Amino acid sequence: MRRFCAAVLCLFVVLVFGSAVTRAAVIGSDWQYLTSESQGKWRYFDIHSFRSPALGNAHEIWLEVPLSPLNPQENTLLFATSGQAVEVFVEGSKIYEDGDFAPRFLGHGNKWHLVELPPLTHDTMLLFHFYADYPHQLGVFNNFILDTNEAQARRIFATDFAYVVTLPVAVLLGMITLMYILHRSAWRRMNCKLLVFMLMMTVWTVSLSNVKQLLWDVPVVWRFLENFLCYLLPVAANAIVVEILEEDLRPAVRWSVWIYALLAAVVLTAELLGYDGLVLGKQLFYGTLLVLQSIVFRSMWESVRRGNEYAKYALFPMVVLATLGLVDGFLLYKRFWHWHIYLLPMGIYACVAFVVCMIREQILHEQELEAHAEDLMGEIAAAMKRAEMDELTGCRNRGAFEDFIRQQIERRKDFSLIMLDIDYFKDINDTYGHEAGDQVLRQFSELVRQTLGEDQEFFRWGGEEFVIYCPAFSIVNAGDLAEKIRLLVAGYKFLPQHQVTVSAGVAQWHHESDSQVGIFRRMDDALYNAKCNGRNQISLE
Repeated sequence: MRRFCAAVLCLFVVLVFGSAVTRAAVIGSDWQYLTSESQGKWRYFDIHSFRSPALGNAHEIWLEVPLSPLNPQENTLLFATSGQAVEVFVEGSKIYEDGDFAPRFLGHGNKWHLVELPPLTHDTMLLFHFYADYPHQLGVFNNFILDTNEAQARRIFATDFAYVVTLPVAVLLGMITLMYILHRSAWRRMNCKLLVFMLMMTVWTVSLSNVKQLLWDVPVVWRFLENFLCYLLPVAANAIVVEILEEDLRPAVRWSVWIYALLAAVVLTAELLGYDGLVLGKQLFYGTLLVLQSIVFRSMWESVRRGNEYAKYALFPMVVLATLGLVDGFLLYKRFWHWHIYLLPMGIYACVAFVVCMIREQILHEQELEAHAEDLMGEIAAAMKRAEMDELTGCRNRGAFEDFIRQQIERRKDFSLIMLDIDYFKDINDTYGHEAGDQVLRQFSELVRQTLGEDQEFFRWGGEEFVIYCPAFSIVNAGDLAEKIRLLVAGYKFLPQHQVTVSAGVAQWHHESDSQVGIFRRMDDALYNAKCNGRNQISLE
């Protein structure tokens, strides 16, 4: 990732500085200006100084430069203005105008202009007339380049390189974050803040580009977004950091967020009141950025020392973004090329590693939570199973049977029930003791389980009584199974000098005409008949 970012940055530098070599010459060199404070005298100034010639409180300025007969192909003039209306004259005739020469709400915006000059047969003067609502904006213009129409178009798009290579990345990261928000509930607040930051970065990058003018030619809106989002980006970025840090490290970062937000509110109010607050507040903003981000980085570094993975991944992009932002602030006042190009959008590449690592950490954390939840569910299931089991016999108990039989009745499938009762079990306890009785119950349960199929369920009803659930069994089939069990029990040696026998009652489910109470009553009546008729036998309902 670092190598890729370095390659992109190198390509950007080559494009910016390399383009200066092949760029068409700035027209003329003998530039003169005239303002209301010039006392009617034209004065010379250096167009290459990147400084406005207009000083004082003037709202209008005239510029003139000698113009020689042109190459017919190189007759397109390109220049850019900031917050100004403009008129262009050749030999006293107006050939171009843009904006109103009067105050406008939120100013006149930033705009580039393409002007096709008329054919010339002799030397003349090219005259510009500029108007700005605020004196400090007057004379803030760029380029003044003559070239072919195609070359000028390439030049406009070429200066957007830094934004073209970063805009798709910001959009992609925003979409990834949005998809994660929609499908994952963990860390939703931090992810939402990250999405807001990516949206801001995307809109801000578009507002910086030249192509925006072709998409929507509303310079005032784009200028407002370009300047105001500058103040909001650190608010959004540091709001993400608040979610990352430990609780005791958050207050300092929260205060920085509030200070940035307060500064944004102040400059916005000044802008709406007509004081050009968004531009005049830039120096204060960049000074505040230097101080507050130092405090934020200190908190983040302490969090990294504590082993916070999120802080470790976020520290590098935050440092990169702050550094590029400060460089942009420096370049606002110290110009090196004709187009002012922001470097901050390039910082989106530093955010790629953070977003990827953040999502990876969240996925790992969620996997740990899911594994823990599965363990808990397993423990709960085991506890429920233990609660349903009779510890002595290993059979499911009466409570489990009642829940089970209710579910089977709701399924409306055929089944039969067998109730088994060990004969004279009280005498066994009285004669041989309860330990011997418990041993008989354990051996009896194991013997019955070995007889049953996989689909049949075995429950201890209570004491020496047991119930067998036989799915899809007719009463005859269930009776045969009960008889088989009776014979096995009668032939098994439970006690040395005592034969153990069992009696059984069998009942069948009769669907709509039946009920849980009804089948239980019939099964119990059948068992009662077996007991009354001498025990060690089965009885059908």
